[in-house]
Amino acid sequence: MAVARPAAAAITKLTHAPLVPKSDSRKQPVRLISTDLVPLERTLTEVELPLLNVDFCGESMPLDQADVLSRWRHVFTLFRPHSASIGDLRQRADAFFPLIDSTLAAYDIPADFKYIPLAESGLKARAVSPKGAGGYWQLMPGTARDLGLKVGGKHDERFNTKKATVAACQYLRRLYDIFGSWSLVAAAYNVGPGYVKKQLARQAKCDYYQMKLPRETRYYLFRVLLYKELLSRPEDYSSFFTPAPLTTFRLRPGRLAVAA
Repeated sequence: MAVARPAAAAITKLTHAPLVPKSDSRKQPVRLISTDLVPLERTLTEVELPLLNVDFCGESMPLDQADVLSRWRHVFTLFRPHSASIGDLRQRADAFFPLIDSTLAAYDIPADFKYIPLAESGLKARAVSPKGAGGYWQLMPGTARDLGLKVGGKHDERFNTKKATVAACQYLRRLYDIFGSWSLVAAAYNVGPGYVKKQLARQAKCDYYQMKLPRETRYYLFRVLLYKELLSRPEDYSSFFTPAPLTTFRLRPGRLAVAA
């Protein structure tokens, strides 16, 4: 049972308690304390491009070479603002690839060449370049005629998917018989076999990645492989195209307080 303490005893205890000296706020320095963080802006975090093992028709991309790595990062960075189009591109590829897979196999052309039309025409059947190349495979008029296609008029066979793919496969097979390297075949498809032959004469035992080529051709295979990577394993690059937002804060002035 609790017992009430006599009033005198309580007074005695308070009297003997240690006294705390009164502080003089006039003599203490006063400083401004910031108590709130206010969002200032939201930016995207910088995300490094995932460096995975990449190959074209079994020929590995030498990402240990500084120039090769720079070109690989460059094509990804250029594509980054257009990354929202990947879904539409995949739909077109899913419809297009079954139309050409059997033809590629019949001519023993590696499956990686199905990504060439993405880099050439963006999978637009009626695409025509400023230089006159046409169709999915962007065959030049002279090359198409040499391959047996009818060119010009209402029945330009470069716009016939089956016939153009057969012609492209025949051409790719010819190029491989000349160069013996699928990456050089891709380069020759872009710049022409004559140019690649001249460079091989000047640079003996030179591969695509080391060869001196026009700017478009230097990046050509990288663009082809960009589409291969994004369509075959998009989840591995999702962090690069959809980086997490980063919020920058600033301090908002709070209350006045006496410094300790």
